Amino acid sequence: MARLSAVWCGTDRRSCVAIAVAVAAAASLSAAATGVGPADRTRIDLKPCTVPGVDAPARCGTVTVFENRRTAQGRTIDLRVVLIPASSKTPAPDPVFWLHGGPGAAATTTATAVKGGFLEPLHRDRDLVFVDQRGTGTSNGLTCDLGDDPADLARFFGPLFPMDAVRKCRTELESRADLKQYTTPIAMDDLDDVRQALGYETINLVAASYGTIAAQAYLRQHGDHVRSVFLIGVATPGVKQPLLFARASQHALDRLFEDCAADATCRGAFPHLEAEFNAVLAQFTSGARRVDLLDPSTRARRSILLTRDNYVERLRLLLYTTTFARFVPLIVHAAYRGDFIPFETLSIRYNPGTLLARGMYLSVTCSEGVPFITDDELGGEARGTYVGEGRVRWHRAACAEWPHETVPRDFIDPITSSKPVLMISGDVDGSSPPWFAERALRYLSHGRQIGVRYLGHQIDSPCLWQIMADFVAAGSADRVAVTCTADIRRPPFATEIPAQMSLGKED
Repeated sequence: MARLSAVWCGTDRRSCVAIAVAVAAAASLSAAATGVGPADRTRIDLKPCTVPGVDAPARCGTVTVFENRRTAQGRTIDLRVVLIPASSKTPAPDPVFWLHGGPGAAATTTATAVKGGFLEPLHRDRDLVFVDQRGTGTSNGLTCDLGDDPADLARFFGPLFPMDAVRKCRTELESRADLKQYTTPIAMDDLDDVRQALGYETINLVAASYGTIAAQAYLRQHGDHVRSVFLIGVATPGVKQPLLFARASQHALDRLFEDCAADATCRGAFPHLEAEFNAVLAQFTSGARRVDLLDPSTRARRSILLTRDNYVERLRLLLYTTTFARFVPLIVHAAYRGDFIPFETLSIRYNPGTLLARGMYLSVTCSEGVPFITDDELGGEARGTYVGEGRVRWHRAACAEWPHETVPRDFIDPITSSKPVLMISGDVDGSSPPWFAERALRYLSHGRQIGVRYLGHQIDSPCLWQIMADFVAAGSADRVAVTCTADIRRPPFATEIPAQMSLGKED
């Protein structure tokens, strides 16, 4: 049974509103329904609340669901819900539900985008609903440290997914969670419970990054209650996270080399960028290399061992968005000269692992991606890429230590739908390149993909905000004007680290 009770709305962070959480896509769901629906479909009013960073009226509460939806017994989860009513006196009846990235990011942290952010155009005519997916935020958030704290430099820049940390995380979380119950399809049945509890017949889905997988899962499982779907940074069930990380990131790196060479400032500062990049990688041929870094709290120099897989993983994450990719040429050039401080600085300043519930991340990826990866696929996808096979092999090792749900093979099948779906794909997106959405488009009879040459894994352009608003307002992708995307450009490449980003500076 779904039941609603008031909760306090905790602190939200504005810092990551403009950029979708920079973690790559995951896989999605089984075609079968995954659980018992709520018996109580009565509308229940939420309680007025104050959301930090949001000056619009808001209502907050929780919807309680069974952790194990199949048995409908035992432990329950209180799903945190924030609803911000439309500013119009005559709002449309169908709200917008925002689905966040990761997996592992809490949707309610994006509520600050209602004022001056990408959700403001939607807020005028529609209620905005934020639901922290099970395992995120205060919806029994499965948080733990998997080497994400730069205070421990040796671990932060050491092996990926340190196994002792994975085991410790599992032990801590199993005392309060059945870690098999935190997959995407189960969570999308939760989301439909929220829809019913709030009394909405149809909803619009707006999603980024992993949220695009969740949105497609909801579309498959509860498509009768979907009016339209807007996706940016599009992934599909078939990406088998983390299988396609290597190829996607290589594409973004190749584009960066091209764009740096075509830019007078970047070309002048880093005329041999690709050769220097390859030379730095060659320095890891015999194993981890010792580098001098700065302790972020004391600024004292420390010598630590940096692994190749860690080095390329940090660069891979920076290539998600143009906001941080602009620093990659500088980082590579400095490393070529033996200076890894710029690399360290940006790795710490852009550290998405701290924004994710890592336990939920493993529960999703170890159930919905890793089990479907074959060795032949891994060799083919990693061949000729700078990331190589290491990222997947470390992830596999972590999943061997983690409980995971057995997901049917049809989980990775494309979603077929006649609902209006508009997809935005950035050609320099190091996480979700355009071919992900191209594959999805074949099965969406009323779908449309918009490719943007200089867009990364982000939604920080007013042009995109307007496209999104026009699409949701029309409920159709056919006549939405997209000419403004031609004006989207990379930010200037950096030739130095800004003073405000230097280690030792306050955030």
